[in-house]
Amino acid sequence: MSIIFTLDTAATVEEDRKAVEKILEELNEKMKLTDVKRVGAKSEKKTRPMIATLSSRENLLTLLKKARELKKTKNFHSVYIGPDRTFEERESRRKTLETLKRLRSENSEKQYVLRKGVIVCE
Repeated sequence: MSIIFTLDTAATVEEDRKAVEKILEELNEKMKLTDVKRVGAKSEKKTRPMIATLSSRENLLTLLKKARELKKTKNFHSVYIGPDRTFEERESRRKTLETLKRLRSENSEKQYVLRKGVIVCE
């Protein structure tokens, strides 16, 4: 079960692992990390995403639910945590979000939200 973190690039894999452990500590979670690695080409202009593999799906879901709490913290307010999606899943989500944005701008009197990947009018 993998999850994506977006935070400043560290010099070593060990520093990345420690950074993820500090985030877990900030969220009051004690989870076992199976693996931590950076993906993408190195660049001075962009931060490479980090994929952390957790020991169970339950840990993954717990962490995703608590991810919003990081916005309230001093040290990790700019860290993004999200699920590790395939290319096809990312493309599908991007198209759905574009449609949601278009519907919201065209129909300002209605409220559109995204629930479990489906656009719903409330």
